[in-house]
Amino acid sequence: MLSEGIVTFTSTPSSSFAEKEIKKAISVSKLLTNWKKGISELADAPVTDSSVTKKPKIDWTNLANEEFEQKIKDLDQFINEFLKVDCNIETDIQLIKWSENFGHSEGTRIYQEYPYVILTLTGRLSKNGNQIKYYKSYGGMGGIEILPFDKMEETLDFIEVINNLPNAKSVNQGMHNSVLSEDMAWTLNHEVFGHSLEADNVLSGRSFSSGLLGMKIAPTVVSVIDDPYIESLGYYEYDSEGVKGRGNLLVDEGILTDFLHSRLSAAAMGTESSSNYRASNFEFLPQVRMSNFFFEPQDFSEEELFEDVKNGLYIGDGLGGSSEPQTGEYNLDAQYGREIQNGELGDYILQFQISGSMLDTLSKIGMISDKIIAQPGSCVKNNQRVFVGSIGPKITISEVRIS
Repeated sequence: MLSEGIVTFTSTPSSSFAEKEIKKAISVSKLLTNWKKGISELADAPVTDSSVTKKPKIDWTNLANEEFEQKIKDLDQFINEFLKVDCNIETDIQLIKWSENFGHSEGTRIYQEYPYVILTLTGRLSKNGNQIKYYKSYGGMGGIEILPFDKMEETLDFIEVINNLPNAKSVNQGMHNSVLSEDMAWTLNHEVFGHSLEADNVLSGRSFSSGLLGMKIAPTVVSVIDDPYIESLGYYEYDSEGVKGRGNLLVDEGILTDFLHSRLSAAAMGTESSSNYRASNFEFLPQVRMSNFFFEPQDFSEEELFEDVKNGLYIGDGLGGSSEPQTGEYNLDAQYGREIQNGELGDYILQFQISGSMLDTLSKIGMISDKIIAQPGSCVKNNQRVFVGSIGPKITISEVRIS
């Protein structure tokens, strides 16, 4: 609710509490405006009355417990048939029906309901007395049909990594020309660059991208998009402010063209909302967040990427890390890697770290592959976790600092 320059927000776990909480919010707003007028403004947005419900093809609530348990057992049996090492495999499944009922004093009313499923496989094994872990997640928006129960061959890449970890080598520290996996390219892009494009961070002085709008910050091959309409874990049709979702071109052929906005930040910067004001549930205030944030794929095949690097390092799936939003400095962990020799993948490398400065790293991107992979992802900002799509192509970067 916006009243005399004061924005008031309230939320409840159930519509049965809504009337009471709305009256309380109105009372608080009146008290505040009687004491002092505010200066907040909201960018214009269409008034909408809409209901969106996405149904899974195979709803887990329609499966008997025994049937569901059998699917897990069958997958476990498939994995163990191909395992060549002594390894404990853990299977974690999250089945989520997320819904949100939003109303605004301007008249907008939105109901949304989406099914999300995530299956995470974690392998644990020992090497010289040290524990090694590797995990991979599958799923997105939908039901059981998008998990690898009926297409178990999708887990073969996971099994191959597990089988090779006991003989993996330690990394050679230094600067390496590298091919980044889809997951690591997304981790770098999301964790370091993406958060710098969230307008609340820009306005509060917590972004190295502040002041760079309209400037060339990367080679022409680099374009970056945020799009909530890709059917992954980051899918939604309206944000938590009732703004219709839309794709946003943030970097266009190397030029920074836009930030991610709420109506509040958009008004402050003289633009329109990008539909990125999101809350994970009723316990949290919305924040400017990414949805499906990714490097736009280009016209290079994976073979061309490896041939271009020729001798270097393949950087496998990401494991998180840390970054400094004001400077763009980062340290990110890779779960594994592989040597690249004469354009071919070679020996496996144990977990290691990459580090650098994001603007410098962006300037060293050489090629971007023509295919993207969508995996489940999540993002924490100010202790609030939201689902996002881990989406991206493979990319090449010259002189990556490895330790």
